[in-house]
Amino acid sequence: MSEKKTELQRMEVLRLSNLESNRITKECIESALVLLMKEKTYTEITITDIVKRAGVSRTAYYRNYSSKEDILHSLVKEVVNNVTTSMSKYDPYNDLYKFWLEMFYASKPFSETFQILLNANMGETLLFQINKKLQEEVPENDLVNQYGQFFWGGAVYAILTEWIRNDMQQTEKEMATICCTILNSVPR
Repeated sequence: MSEKKTELQRMEVLRLSNLESNRITKECIESALVLLMKEKTYTEITITDIVKRAGVSRTAYYRNYSSKEDILHSLVKEVVNNVTTSMSKYDPYNDLYKFWLEMFYASKPFSETFQILLNANMGETLLFQINKKLQEEVPENDLVNQYGQFFWGGAVYAILTEWIRNDMQQTEKEMATICCTILNSVPR
């Protein structure tokens, strides 16, 4: 019995090791693409460029991604998950300032990736993923909340895009104040 348990434990360690190896490989590939996009346009970058920069084999690349677009979609999901997770900490109707402030703080570490995605014409994909993520918790028959989430998704996308394209000249606190001022001036 103990031999069987030991074998199961060894298999679990191998499985976890493979998962960790795949995660690291994906991070290397994504980082390589981001670095290359600082040097070249997206269309100029080849798979060979990516695998060389990432230090991985083509087999490892194709085990994780089927195309360059897959890498961009993975980056989009990472950025969107980070932004929407930060947004969900506060209710925008009750904690408006904290809602915006948290979003700007959480978005800043991803600003370079966000800018690279925008430069690769992935803005519409970013907006789509933001809206998709926000709709996950809304019941299908709740039109008010569905459109409310589209409102927030569009606002978040537009404001982040402008702030990041302008090199984040305003602080996170200044941006949160600006957003609150805009929303508080809207007649109800």
